Amino acid sequence: MIIFYRNTASPNIQKIALMLAETRLPYVAQSVDREPDGAFVNSFRAINPNATVPAILDQDNGVSVFESGAILYYLAEKSGQLLPKEIKARTEVMKWLMFEVANVGPVMGELYHGLLMDNPAFTEHHLPRYRDKLSRFCALLDEQLKRQRYLCGDYSIADIALYPWCGILEDIADIDLHDYAHLHRWTTDINMHPATQLIATTKP
Repeated sequence: MIIFYRNTASPNIQKIALMLAETRLPYVAQSVDREPDGAFVNSFRAINPNATVPAILDQDNGVSVFESGAILYYLAEKSGQLLPKEIKARTEVMKWLMFEVANVGPVMGELYHGLLMDNPAFTEHHLPRYRDKLSRFCALLDEQLKRQRYLCGDYSIADIALYPWCGILEDIADIDLHDYAHLHRWTTDINMHPATQLIATTKP
C-alpha cells in the first residue's frame, strides 16, 4: 500500500493523483496542512527532508519518494506502466519529463507566486518575461504534438507531468490554448481519460 501525502489540488499534487488513478496502484491519501505543527514536520522529514508535498511512502518495501518527477518515475517502475522499457523510447519520455521539472513547473510556480504578491514591480518587469517563456514552451509542446497523439507517441509520465500545468495556463499566464491547436487537442484528449475524470471528482 502506498501512502500519498498531499494538501490542496495543486498541479504537482494532481500529477501524482492522476498517475495513481491511471496505474490503479492501491493507496491511501494523507492530508498535510500547509503549515503543519512542529511535531508533524519532524516526523514527516523522514519521508521528505524538505517537508513539502507531494511525497509518498511505499509500505510494501519502506521506500519513500519526494519531488513529483521522481514520484512519477518510481510509480512507473513499480507498476510497469507509462514508461517504455526500450532505451530510445524511454529516453524520449525522460527528456520531456525533465523539461517539465526544469522549465515549465518552476516558471509556473514563480509566476503564480509573483501574482499572489500583487507587487507592481513584478507586474511591470517580471510578468511579461514569464509569460513570454511560457508562450515559447507552449510552441515547443505544440510542435512536438503535431506529429503524434501524445508527447512521445504513447501516453506516458511525460504527458502526466505536463498536463496539469496546461489546465491553468489561461488563468495564470493569460495564454489561450486555442492559439496552439495541437496542444489544445492534447489537453482535451487527456481531459476525457477516465482517470482524469475520476480525480476531477475526488476531493483533495
